[in-house]
Amino acid sequence: MSWGSGTLAVSWVSNAMRKRVLTIVGAGFLIALLIFSGIVAYRVSRALSAAGQFKSVPSDLKGAKIVAGARRFSKEVFFAQGDLGVITDFAQNPNHELVVVGQNGAVFLTEGNSTTRTVTFHRCSSAVVSVRLASGSFLCRGAWITNVELFDAAGKTLWSYEGGGSGIDDAAAGTLGPNATESIVVGFNGDGGVRLLNAAGKELWKQDEGNVWHVEIAPATDKSGNVILHSNAKGQLTVRDAMGHVVGRYEPEIYLASFSMTSWGDDPIRNKVIAFDNDSIYVLTTDGKTVVRLPSPGSAAMPNPKGTSVHLSANAPFFAGLLNYPVWNRSLLYIYDNQNQLVYHEILDHNCGALQAIPTKNGTEYLLVGCDGKILKYSKITKE
Repeated sequence: MSWGSGTLAVSWVSNAMRKRVLTIVGAGFLIALLIFSGIVAYRVSRALSAAGQFKSVPSDLKGAKIVAGARRFSKEVFFAQGDLGVITDFAQNPNHELVVVGQNGAVFLTEGNSTTRTVTFHRCSSAVVSVRLASGSFLCRGAWITNVELFDAAGKTLWSYEGGGSGIDDAAAGTLGPNATESIVVGFNGDGGVRLLNAAGKELWKQDEGNVWHVEIAPATDKSGNVILHSNAKGQLTVRDAMGHVVGRYEPEIYLASFSMTSWGDDPIRNKVIAFDNDSIYVLTTDGKTVVRLPSPGSAAMPNPKGTSVHLSANAPFFAGLLNYPVWNRSLLYIYDNQNQLVYHEILDHNCGALQAIPTKNGTEYLLVGCDGKILKYSKITKE
């Protein structure tokens, strides 16, 4: 399968926490909030330092440029549609359509890169993802200032969930349990816990937890079905079953807050966790073990991490890591070879929220990076 191209081309604080930090006026209030939220004291200094960075773009991120690897990969604009807003997800339909999801809507692209359908929904102030629920197609994941909402295939709002009390940190949709029941799991700040909704937006259960920064529904390691993964105030990775019962609590070598699911190596299934800390991108198993620590030079605190394996050449898989900083309208793209060596590093003056590997006819893949109203395409340069 090939796709046409266009013309030219925190580790410990989640996206929701970032929005909160930005609204805090005084350092004293910030400290009080962190203590109230259950953050351990030795991390307060890191929070204050990170909050101070919001005054201006860090020097390492100021200039958009390719820092390393310019001669190894080509870059072009694959698609552009400004009214999509920031692109936060890609999905591929069984008919080979590429679904491009932004905060304001979605477009469906053919292999020839032509638009077959456009969907518009009211702007979501958090990430929007493509979901495969009988009742809905797009999930607004929610944040303190944004409800969790489900949109149908035409962009109509089917339901909106606030939860009451504590603010929403994140939400994810998928199937859970032996009957593969369509479900939406929602993580709350403070003592709001983790809650499960059915496909109609009705709350089914609540389990106690402190500061559920990020949630996912992901494959279980024993292939028994999907499980709920989430981070919490202690920086742990928690695994829950369909009823919300804890089946595992793990302590990675880093404080885990914002994360996402990624593929790794030759396995296309997104069953690994990608996170950030200590100026590095970490790939973890779902029981918190470190698969690899990848250097991310020039990075700053509190990004949204995304990752994917991508066969830019037929010989071995590469790995792409994306660190997104919406507050500065900057993103960092890193590409690593199969020896985990950094071979490409770019500073993007865009808010970029999605990665996708797309197969080509010759058995390789190219990489798509979804940004603010445009998609960038990266290919390996073949030496003649």
